[in-house]
Amino acid sequence: MHRLRLYFSITLLTLAALASDTPFAQEPMADVSSGKALYDTFQCWQCHGYEGQGGRSGPRLVPSSYPYVVFNQVVRYTNLMPAYSPNELSDAQLKKIYEFVQSLPKPSALEDVSKLKFD
Repeated sequence: MHRLRLYFSITLLTLAALASDTPFAQEPMADVSSGKALYDTFQCWQCHGYEGQGGRSGPRLVPSSYPYVVFNQVVRYTNLMPAYSPNELSDAQLKKIYEFVQSLPKPSALEDVSKLKFD
């Protein structure tokens, strides 16, 4: 059952990416302060870091080119993290968290980090 759920999730993610005419196009961003508050309230930062940079328990979220439909499927139907049902986290709340994550700046390229230069 566990493996079947994983295959189903991967299939849904693949179909969502392939079904879109512009699979990685993003919608215009709304005010992200409420999304940040939800990210903090649902403690997403514990695994994904305060800036979506990832951590010991969760992968990096930034930068992400995934459309909302993929983000939704990973949060709702996953074996990689605790799944959040619409009873716990509404679709409107999840959309706000997605908008917050999408608003986070990309990290600097390694060659641009001065402390990593040993010349």
